Amino acid sequence: MKDFSILPEFLQKALHRLGITTPTPIQAQAIEPALQGRDVLGTAQTGTGKTFAFLLPILTRMEKEEGGSALVLSPTRELAQQTYEALRELVDKDPRFTSVLVIGGDNIDRQITKLAKHPRFIIATPGRVIDHMKRKTIDLSDVRYFVLDETDRMLDMGFRDDIQTIAYILPENGKQTLLFSATMPKEIVSLAAQYLKDPVRVQIGSVTSTVDLVSQEIICLGVREKLPQLIHELKTRKGSILVFVRTKHGADRLAKQLKMYGIKANALHGDLRQNRRQQVMDSFRDGMLPVLVATDVAARGIDVPHIGHVINYDLPQCPEDYIHRIGRTGRAGSVGCAVSFIAGDEDKWREISEVAQFSTPVKLVEKTIEPLPAPKFVAQEEGRGRSRGRTSGGHRREEEREEKRSARQENYKPRVILATDTLVVPSAKKQTPRKPRRQPAASHQAQPKNNFGGHRITRVGASKRALKKQRDIAARQNKKEGAKKGLKNLVKKAFSKLFGRKKKK
Repeated sequence: MKDFSILPEFLQKALHRLGITTPTPIQAQAIEPALQGRDVLGTAQTGTGKTFAFLLPILTRMEKEEGGSALVLSPTRELAQQTYEALRELVDKDPRFTSVLVIGGDNIDRQITKLAKHPRFIIATPGRVIDHMKRKTIDLSDVRYFVLDETDRMLDMGFRDDIQTIAYILPENGKQTLLFSATMPKEIVSLAAQYLKDPVRVQIGSVTSTVDLVSQEIICLGVREKLPQLIHELKTRKGSILVFVRTKHGADRLAKQLKMYGIKANALHGDLRQNRRQQVMDSFRDGMLPVLVATDVAARGIDVPHIGHVINYDLPQCPEDYIHRIGRTGRAGSVGCAVSFIAGDEDKWREISEVAQFSTPVKLVEKTIEPLPAPKFVAQEEGRGRSRGRTSGGHRREEEREEKRSARQENYKPRVILATDTLVVPSAKKQTPRKPRRQPAASHQAQPKNNFGGHRITRVGASKRALKKQRDIAARQNKKEGAKKGLKNLVKKAFSKLFGRKKKK
């Protein structure tokens, strides 16, 4: 297929609107057999247009059919989000092609509401599909198109059992399966033999070779020299830069360190909430965030054409991930650069060299260690939107706090004084002698009380207010008793006068 003339008119208009006129090699070889209804097993390097290679034939066939839906499984939320956005760009709110994004970290109640309307496209991650299957809120009985995108990554992330569970409940007859992967390990071959029927094998280039348009460099240095070297690379290179680290904690720590030295950076990893991950990705995609520090969750599923440089701050654990990492740059025919720091992990680089077939020679660059600049303060993280303050004076308040903090640091006096330093003791201020505190006199009314728990308890030093209160209570009680006694005597005298015996004369 040399052009998109075999596609329907609405897809040709959509591709023309997106500026796509010529199919990529994977699209040219995969679209035509997919239009014939055959299963496809496609392998190609990252950034070669695999998403449109399965969306275009599915949309073409759906236009001529009534009913039927498509299930597209992706390894990460970011890749699923990009597939969902690519679909919406093609259909442009066409009511015939309703869709829903089913991923973790998103509002599950909203997903249930959309799934109840039986959309024709379900773009999801395997884990969230299993959640809906347990809740019985997803109907997969009408799936006619089953797509496994970046299958090797899904297997690396441990989704093999979930894929088998989902594929088991799908219809056996009348279903077309499209499997795409960047590499072809033995697990992919066995999975394809299990779910694909007489597939058309489409392979573009070598699945273990790096992108030709990406120049690769390595820098040998010490562990403590990695941060100053990274700051030097970030300040001397132009364009958006993607920095890969090994762990989630390392991504957060490195992003904070870069902010301290005046570099706008944010972290991206699997522990972030979905809305936060979306904010970070949007700011990086829009060019508002120049540096993104990420784990291997970003090695697949980030389609940002303007990424100019990829820096491997930590080498990947899996050698195959090196190919996917540097594949984030040099996309869509652009030129990119990949830099790898080798700090005591020469064995890992040797494994990468054995697996990856370098189409271009790797350049060894000498380290350029410069002293770290003075730490700075970044008032607001990129991608978080406005501050929580009611007014726009949040930045001004932060600057004031920073000025006070710097003033305290200037006036700081060390507590440890070297023996060679001159010790200047300031003159002591004259202090008026304090009067000795008056001890309360022991109360002469202290009376021993009964023993309690084997200890003799006495009350000593009762306050005047407490004693006065006790006297007032006693006086009121005596007054009441006196009144009762006087009334009793008065009644007694009255009875004695009326009914008493008279004295004999």
